[in-house]
Amino acid sequence: MKIIVCNIGSTSFKFQLLDMSSEKLIAKGYTERVGSPDAIINYWQGDEKVFSSTESIPKQGNAVKHALDFLLNTGIISSLNDIEGVGFKTIQAGDKNGSVLLTGEVLNAMEEFRDLAPAHNPPYLEAIYMFMELLPSAKLVGVFEPGFHINAPDYAKVYGAPYEWYEKFNVIKYGYHGASHRYVTGEAVKILNLPAESHKIISCHLGGSSSVCAFKNGTAVDTSMGFTPQSGLIQGTRVGDIDPFVFPYIMKKKNITLDEALKECSKNGGLAGLSGISADMREIKEAVKNGNKRAKLARDKFIYDVKRYIGEFAVIMEGVDAIAFTGGIGERDIELREEVINSLSFMGMIIDYQKNRNNETVVTSKLSGIAGLVIATNEEIVVARETVKVINKQAQMPK
Repeated sequence: MKIIVCNIGSTSFKFQLLDMSSEKLIAKGYTERVGSPDAIINYWQGDEKVFSSTESIPKQGNAVKHALDFLLNTGIISSLNDIEGVGFKTIQAGDKNGSVLLTGEVLNAMEEFRDLAPAHNPPYLEAIYMFMELLPSAKLVGVFEPGFHINAPDYAKVYGAPYEWYEKFNVIKYGYHGASHRYVTGEAVKILNLPAESHKIISCHLGGSSSVCAFKNGTAVDTSMGFTPQSGLIQGTRVGDIDPFVFPYIMKKKNITLDEALKECSKNGGLAGLSGISADMREIKEAVKNGNKRAKLARDKFIYDVKRYIGEFAVIMEGVDAIAFTGGIGERDIELREEVINSLSFMGMIIDYQKNRNNETVVTSKLSGIAGLVIATNEEIVVARETVKVINKQAQMPK
């Protein structure tokens, strides 16, 4: 079975074409600056780059058509009918979240929840509609990010808001980064040979967008992100957890609207806002070395938030077998991992400094009571596998 996996941003379109009989990558592509006359397009066949261009890609639909034309014109596929399914790393559809066929009902839910994912739902919908037009026989599947967290207990998902908000308007803690946490926790169980029915893992997806997830006995039981990806850890430009009554206060003080206050929190907050330098932790670390106090404050706050959620989730799960680090910061920031792991020495977690410096898969000592892992995430393969499951399940249903 050949399927396409899509990861779509407000101005980007990424895809992979996979042969799922062997999970082999056949081709992939990345279009940047969608919506501009000078979009940057790069395509690979296997691991070899075979196409690079700068041209006008006005909309996501144009990016989709350009990619499919490339696959046809190069003979990578002989016909569009070769593609049996398309999987999307979708973000939000309310109570339709999960790994599901993209039916009219689900697409309507995505339309309804545009406001929760304004940078993602609109471009995803545009691409999905184009795939429907160009690949009418293919099965389209949404692997929604909150779907991984859907089985968390209700008491972990509800807020202390009026019950009507939950009952009528679906105001709950959804959680995100589902594909990444699914992959990382699954790999951690395999690497450590943990029993399928008895394990406790904390997955730390740390990058420009960050979240921490508690995973117990095969189920995600809690996560740091909530109703939207704005909550939880301080992030690249997002403020993270904040008292909601800050907003009316700052609106009066600055004489700004709610929309303006929210924009400041999501665009000018986080690491960039605190440091005054950048949302990029590498640049912040360099500034810290040069004695920049605001950069140090931003970095200290980020590490503090990671520790805070690890501590919270260790208590919730009544222990932890492993802590896994992934994402750009999680995989590359040696000093951050060192600080986090050393803070857990009271729980019996012991770092192996050499392994950590070498970015090995296991970065803790053999004597450590809690394993520390560094795992490069693979969200695309998760989406691909979930897509195949949905398609196969649909094929087995009575006509």
